Amino acid sequence: MAYNRMSNYYDLLTDDQPYDKWKEIVGHFLKSSDNEILDIGCGTGRLTTKLLDFGNVSGLDLSAEMLEIAESRNPNIDWYCQDMRDLDLPKNYDVITIFCDSLNYVTDPEDVLQVFNYINNYLNKDGLLIFDVHSIHKMNHQFNNCNYIDESEHLTLTWQAIAGEEPNSVYHQMSFFAEREDGLYERFDEEHYQITFEIPLYKQLLEFAGFEVKNVFTDFNIDDYNEDGDRHFIVAQK
Repeated sequence: MAYNRMSNYYDLLTDDQPYDKWKEIVGHFLKSSDNEILDIGCGTGRLTTKLLDFGNVSGLDLSAEMLEIAESRNPNIDWYCQDMRDLDLPKNYDVITIFCDSLNYVTDPEDVLQVFNYINNYLNKDGLLIFDVHSIHKMNHQFNNCNYIDESEHLTLTWQAIAGEEPNSVYHQMSFFAEREDGLYERFDEEHYQITFEIPLYKQLLEFAGFEVKNVFTDFNIDDYNEDGDRHFIVAQK
């Protein structure tokens, strides 16, 4: 799912996201600071630029609008506008990340397997894939027909999380009210669809794609797996 007009406000809406914690996760599993890293689902590049501490970094996203902002943040990074289900890259990597529940936009297990197969092709020997997904618990409690409002100085977001027809799926129906230069507010709407699968299925698909699962943990706590948490992480090695 590409972000359209929302890209202009993405950094404002995600200002409280734990980018430093994602960075710490990557650093924990690296043995050096001389790595080739690809950040899939990079958005506007806020995390991608932080990963420069660990080596040479590239960013990939489906949204050209997001990448335009990312490139303005750091024009020296290679930014690729591609679908993670159909990668065409010029080199291989030591680490590939898919954070901020970006993989939850891939809503069919066969497509998830396709993503893993492509990533395996572009990882060096013993390379790592690190990603996170929404938990089943989060889908059924925080995203189960719930409403949210997010207000800032120049933007108001109303967000309906509507349970989808498929198990553990959600439609994010978002209405934005953005202040114009004349002081009036303009409304625009976006809808995103996500689904999550049981951790054993992700592990099975990884194994089908030639990976060995090294670690599974929850909510940035490398030493803990909790089914009642919000976000599960999986680390897999080629």
